[in-house]
Amino acid sequence: MKSLFALLAVCYLLLPPTTALATSEDAVERNKIGAKLIEQGKLDAAIAEFQKAVRLDAKYFPARLNLAYAYEKMNRIEEAIDAYREAIDAQPQSFFAHNNLGVLYDKQGLYDSAIAEFETALQIETDNSMARKNLEIAKANKMTVEERAARIQRAEQLARAKPNDPAVSYNLARTYAFYGQKDLAFEWLAKARKQGYRDLEYLKVDPAFESMRNDADFERLAKP
Repeated sequence: MKSLFALLAVCYLLLPPTTALATSEDAVERNKIGAKLIEQGKLDAAIAEFQKAVRLDAKYFPARLNLAYAYEKMNRIEEAIDAYREAIDAQPQSFFAHNNLGVLYDKQGLYDSAIAEFETALQIETDNSMARKNLEIAKANKMTVEERAARIQRAEQLARAKPNDPAVSYNLARTYAFYGQKDLAFEWLAKARKQGYRDLEYLKVDPAFESMRNDADFERLAKP
C-alpha cells in the first residue's frame, strides 16, 4: 500500500498570532505554547495546551487544527479524526483539515471517505499538487484492496466447490499467505498436505510463503 502526505499543520499555525484570530488572548497564548511544545516533541503537554485554548475560545480555529495534528502525531487516530471533523465544522474551507483527515481515513482503510476529503481539498485549492497526489494514491489503494478481496473470494469459492482437492486447498493457502493472513494460510496448507499435496520442492521455494518460511509450522508442513 502506498503512503500519503499529511501537511505539517503546526508549521502553518506558527505564523504570528493576533487577537483577530480569536476573541480570547489567553487562547492565542495557549496555542503558541502548544505549538512550541510540539516542536520540542512534548506532545502530551502540547495537547493539554490546545485543549485549554479550545475551552477558552471554542471558535478559535488554529487551536482546533493543532489539537488534531498533535493527536495524529501521537498516533491517537480516532481522537485525531474527531478533532479534524470538529475543525472542519468550525471552518469548512480548511484545506489543511480536509487533506489531513483524508490521510487518516486512508490509513484506516476508509478509502471512499479519504477520496471525498481529498476531492474537497482540491475544490478549495485546485492546483495543490500534494492533494492531487494523495487523491491518486487513495484511489490506487482502494483498487488494490478491492483486487485483493476479489482474488481471495475466487480462491475461497473454488475451495468450497472442490473441498477435497489438494491443489485447490494449496492455492487458497498461498493466496492467504500472499496477503499476510498467516493463520488461514497455515490452516489451508495443513489441509492440503492431509489431502495429499506432495510437491514439496515447489512449496519450499514458493514466493507466496516467503514471510512464513522460517516458521516452525511451515518447516513441519514442508517435510515429506
